[in-house]
Amino acid sequence: MNPSSDSSLIESVKTDNHIAYTALVDRYWEDLYRHIWQKIKNSDEAKDIVQDIFLGLWKNRAKIVTDERDSIAPYLFMAAKYAIINYFSRPGITITNENALYAALNSPSGTKTDDPLLLKELQQLVDSEISNLPERLQVPYRLSREQQLTIREIALKLSISEQTVKNNITSALNQIRFRLGKHDSDPTISFILALAAFLYHK
Repeated sequence: MNPSSDSSLIESVKTDNHIAYTALVDRYWEDLYRHIWQKIKNSDEAKDIVQDIFLGLWKNRAKIVTDERDSIAPYLFMAAKYAIINYFSRPGITITNENALYAALNSPSGTKTDDPLLLKELQQLVDSEISNLPERLQVPYRLSREQQLTIREIALKLSISEQTVKNNITSALNQIRFRLGKHDSDPTISFILALAAFLYHK
């Protein structure tokens, strides 16, 4: 086995070999950073996310496996996908580029929901909470989700500014997150909440 291959390095990392760990970081840091920065356009946040991903790699080193091409790239970029979704789900993050999260959600990474029934149940829970929101917060979301209108089209239809539409969506997301706080550590609920805020179906 090639001593510099991902699988060899991972096996060494599993024995707490920091040199092998550093080699993997050096191998993938730049590509991972560039990928995340292109999605969120925030250099400092992108660096923090990359650091968190590699900390997660070390923390979960006993469980990491390479793919059929002897690469850990799918693991790293799947982690990046969830991190980007979580970034856009944060309270106070206003969606300024409609295509950014859409690209993140649909970028190739092989991410699948582990439990389709749980996904359906949580989606129904989110839908129920949306129905309980004030009309000014419900309407922009529903116009987008049900009629697939853009932020610009919603603003014109409601005779309000595009920023107001974005602010209302952010407020709706924050209220849903608060009400579903007990689920907030679940990456599946973060995924759903990101979709709810983003104005697009998966």
